[in-house]
Amino acid sequence: MPQRQCTKEKTNITSPVKRITLPMTMEKYREIVDDCALFRKWVDQMIVEHPELFPKTISFGYTLHDDRTSSKLEDVHLRRICLKTPDEDGKKQVFTIAPSGVMPYFVAFTDEVEKALFLRRFFVPYWALTYVFGRDDDWP
Repeated sequence: MPQRQCTKEKTNITSPVKRITLPMTMEKYREIVDDCALFRKWVDQMIVEHPELFPKTISFGYTLHDDRTSSKLEDVHLRRICLKTPDEDGKKQVFTIAPSGVMPYFVAFTDEVEKALFLRRFFVPYWALTYVFGRDDDWP
């Protein structure tokens, strides 16, 4: 059996998150997502109010990249931004802007799963949550 090659240096195995979740109600998000000028004004406001949520290179500017519809939550329209500064490898940096009312991976709205998430804080097992709240086909 070959000897293992170990190192004490930290390496990044996973890719960085390309989603920026911003605080906003779903109603307000739906009002502005289709209007480029309003959406950009809102993102600019969020950069000023919450700079910690954005990559540091956002200060060099960004452009509205494209828009998409989530395949899991069809009524959620998504926009993406592209930073004007490329990453270390010279590639474009494109981020999805998502409202805080949507769970990661777009599995559900936060309002729909808030009680189950609250109980998870107390280590309630998943089987008990599905027994109490039911199981939907889309539930992870």
